[in-house]
Amino acid sequence: MTHHPDTRWHGLDAVRGLALVAGVVLHATMAYLPGPPLWLVTDVARSTTLSVAFFTIHMARMTVFFLLAGFFGRLVFQRMGWAGFVRNRLIRIGVPLVLAWPFVLGAIGAVLDVTMPGASGSGGGLSAATFPFAHLWFLYVLLWLYAGGLAARALVVALDRAGRVRGTVDGMMRTLFGPWAPLVLAIPVAWALNAHPYWILWFGVPTPDTGLVPQRASLVAYGIAFGIGWLLHRQAGELLARLERRWMLHLTLALAMTVACLALAGMKPLLMPIPFGPRKLHFAVLYAIGLWGWAFALIGLGLRFLSAPSPRRRYLADASYWIYLAHLPLVLGLQLLMREWPLPWPVKFALLVGVAMALLLVTYHWLVRATLLGVLLNGRRHPRVWPTTFTTSTTSPTTGTIIMKSLALLLLLPTTLAAQAPTAPAPMALPALLARYAEAIGPIASVQTRRITMRVSGILPDEIPVVAEAMRPNLLRKSVTLMGAVQLTGMDGTRPWRVDPFASARGTATDVPAAELEDFLEETDFDGPLLNAAAKGIVLSYAGPKVVRVAGVQTPVHAVGVRWPNGRTATVHLDARSYLEVLRTQRRPVMGSEIAMTVTPSDYRLVQGVRVPFLMEIAPEGAPQPIRLRLDKVEFNLPMERRLFRRP
Repeated sequence: MTHHPDTRWHGLDAVRGLALVAGVVLHATMAYLPGPPLWLVTDVARSTTLSVAFFTIHMARMTVFFLLAGFFGRLVFQRMGWAGFVRNRLIRIGVPLVLAWPFVLGAIGAVLDVTMPGASGSGGGLSAATFPFAHLWFLYVLLWLYAGGLAARALVVALDRAGRVRGTVDGMMRTLFGPWAPLVLAIPVAWALNAHPYWILWFGVPTPDTGLVPQRASLVAYGIAFGIGWLLHRQAGELLARLERRWMLHLTLALAMTVACLALAGMKPLLMPIPFGPRKLHFAVLYAIGLWGWAFALIGLGLRFLSAPSPRRRYLADASYWIYLAHLPLVLGLQLLMREWPLPWPVKFALLVGVAMALLLVTYHWLVRATLLGVLLNGRRHPRVWPTTFTTSTTSPTTGTIIMKSLALLLLLPTTLAAQAPTAPAPMALPALLARYAEAIGPIASVQTRRITMRVSGILPDEIPVVAEAMRPNLLRKSVTLMGAVQLTGMDGTRPWRVDPFASARGTATDVPAAELEDFLEETDFDGPLLNAAAKGIVLSYAGPKVVRVAGVQTPVHAVGVRWPNGRTATVHLDARSYLEVLRTQRRPVMGSEIAMTVTPSDYRLVQGVRVPFLMEIAPEGAPQPIRLRLDKVEFNLPMERRLFRRP
């Protein structure tokens, strides 16, 4: 296979464009995934078929994208030299990242205002660890890889002026690119995945969409792909010919690994991490082989069937960069618009993807292709000529934003038209209210120890068993069984600790992660915030009589404001008749952002004279379903020793 260095690699261009456009389909599927909600918008229709499609696309597309990024990166370097390469990459990659980022985050914030009111704009500020890139993360990682590639090349040139090392590396590449290539290249990727703490295996290579320092697993997986692509370009004719000949072998391998991984992980998203052990290593090996099988299969297919010049494919390849940059706000807006439509999921999904792609192509044709923006994204202006017949319109690039703002108003309007609420109760003095609450709870002061056995649902398809043991005043030991492993979290009276099989294979105790520390410390309060508040430094205030909706029913309540010593706040609503807590509203950090959420205790039962809620529902506002804590057994004043709570 021969190829002139100045001609266009049509087959590889088509594959690169396919990898970008597949991102539209990937994000479109996420509203329809079965199980607990994991996307900004959750549709009423769910589909296991789309779950499998998501898994396969996520497995297949990014390794091939970064491999081709390395391949074309060296091509640009060869043509332009050092200075030209740096200038070209900053203009084509760095500038679009900077320009697109505020629009994308603004669109996500608009969607959050609809699905989780008040969630956007309420975070505690950006940091190096929480900086969000959304779907633009691949541009940021590319800048890292370009810098690393240039540094590595400079070092090699400085130390290998005779070219012997480069000759040896070329020979190693020729040896590597045999039928065994996916198996050999899978070794470092499998190691990185297996070593990654809290690895959620169903989602494969962790997406580095948050944080200024990319995660090790993703940097290893995509960095190796980028480096292989760079070295592949040095012998493009010979090595690409091998991939073209073996496309069927690699495709068979990729499909087999995908099926094997789904057999282990399940057909539906599983949001729990997997503990260290043989199963984790087994899945990491299968997944890593699948990544490289797909990368080589797609490149081989492109070279075998798409290498002939095609105006349509060339046009779509040129448009793919814009399509990927601009698609997320539009897809989110369409998902919001369609999420309650009573249509079968195949109809809704096809309509969503079709409308999104049509609008993205129209905006590319009229607003990008022959404009300065087209120069920025594609390197030059292209003539505004359709390669085939498309239906055109004058759609504005702000259509997605307009749709989302309109939807936000429409979806929030019913809250202003609520039915006439029951009458609020007469105000009460706070001391009298707290006395009524203590009387309603019962003789909790006589309880010195307790053990609670419960099940947690709404996170995984299966319920999660939890056992919590506590001793006054603030000793706590909680055991959570996940994926066949037990995670222990405890408080010995001074310092919280955790033994986590998902973070370490050695089973040693570590400090509770900072992101969970404040929540856990609140949980160690034996009596809750309304009893003996002053002794614990908690400030209470009467927030007035109100009427709030509890489980769909307008309920008269007395509201009590709570402020903890760490500055956190919540509002506890006590039923005006029973004086038991029926609703708590608060803001808590979730994945780097402050999210408004509600806690609804119910099903109160008497246990040794004390009223205990046997059902607790925790939900972000606007979430389609809450997390449910269902208590199976509550035991008071069991014999316990303080050493039970000591740090191992």
